[in-house]
Amino acid sequence: MEYHVHTLPNGIRILHVPSKSAISHACFLVKAGSRHEKPGKEGIAHFIEHMLFKKTAKRGTAQILNRLESVGADLNAYTTKEYTCIHASFLKPFLGRTLDLFADVVFHSTFPEDEFLKEKSIVLDEIASYQDQPEEAVYDDFEDMLFQDHPLGHNILGTEESVSTFTRADILEFIKENYDTSEMIIGVLGDYSFQKTVSEATKYFGDIPLAKTHGKEKLKVDQVVRRVEVERPISQAHVVLGCTTYDVYDQHKTGLLLLNNMLGGNGMSSILNLQIRGLS
Repeated sequence: MEYHVHTLPNGIRILHVPSKSAISHACFLVKAGSRHEKPGKEGIAHFIEHMLFKKTAKRGTAQILNRLESVGADLNAYTTKEYTCIHASFLKPFLGRTLDLFADVVFHSTFPEDEFLKEKSIVLDEIASYQDQPEEAVYDDFEDMLFQDHPLGHNILGTEESVSTFTRADILEFIKENYDTSEMIIGVLGDYSFQKTVSEATKYFGDIPLAKTHGKEKLKVDQVVRRVEVERPISQAHVVLGCTTYDVYDQHKTGLLLLNNMLGGNGMSSILNLQIRGLS
């Protein structure tokens, strides 16, 4: 796949992927996810993602949402354990409008306290809904066991106890400690020249001050055999078996993914499926 990269003086990287598609796509990623949260603040990265769309210095909630929806574009966001992402799909003429909105919500959100109660209620509903899905919750139990007390073992949404305590000061502290401009990426896929993409990104992000954080902790996980069983009043068992392995950049990754799929993948021909169904 063809792509080009340009780095602004403040460290923000611009990733350009040329495409003849009628629909353009853009995203803003910052390396600030649930793994970077402090004890007692589980879920703050995800909560910030929600609060980014509430109010900025020049736009209210309705104006933020209508900025792209009014031109037929789609705007959304999500949080992972590693990063937070805002993304949009839109027609070719609206690249500047999209990047302008990204910059506004990320760097100029005011995080109004009168929105906290409402947004906490929404997140608490998400947590309750998630806990009612054992096929998803089993992975939380597995990662909690694998990573022990490290934030990587916690659910991205946080807990009822932690979310209920979030304050505006908590948000500002997390952003100050984790929103490092050298760990931000603007991705654009569309029918634009590389120069056009860089020009538009520079227009809205070029004046953002350089922000350096204390750096991210590298995690070392001790490989020991652990087993946990969680009892629930459900009719079907959910089992996860796994271990630590190569990192995402290792040359063995592709082969390992293939082996994993052969042994227990979702396909009907995996060894696990054939054994369970008595077809091997």
